[in-house]
Amino acid sequence: METIRLFVVEDQPKILKNQLKLLESFQEIQIVGTALSGEEALDEIAKVSPPPDVILCDLGLPGISGIDVTRAIKGKWPSIEILIFTIFDEEEKVLEAVQAGASGYLLKGTPTDRMVEAIREVRAGGTV
Repeated sequence: METIRLFVVEDQPKILKNQLKLLESFQEIQIVGTALSGEEALDEIAKVSPPPDVILCDLGLPGISGIDVTRAIKGKWPSIEILIFTIFDEEEKVLEAVQAGASGYLLKGTPTDRMVEAIREVRAGGTV
């Protein structure tokens, strides 16, 4: 089983901590970094070598939005797959994220098994 290098961007420390705890229980997931804002994400991702395979990115970030983070990452690192993680079930925002280069989205509260399945899918070039 191939290891998936995952970077997580979430502005709420408690949610981030819970996500990491759940995701780390899957052997194929290797957390290579985290960020609490879009600006921090762009700085930190640049330091990760090799770059992450997949980024799980919150849509509603303070400062730079998840959509802008997606656009910046895809402009600089086109091979990185981005999965938007959101509480918004708003078609317009999700469409904008996909147009910016995201491979799909998940709603917060998605079961961990489904989240990992989605990470595998986008890593393999699919969409969610």
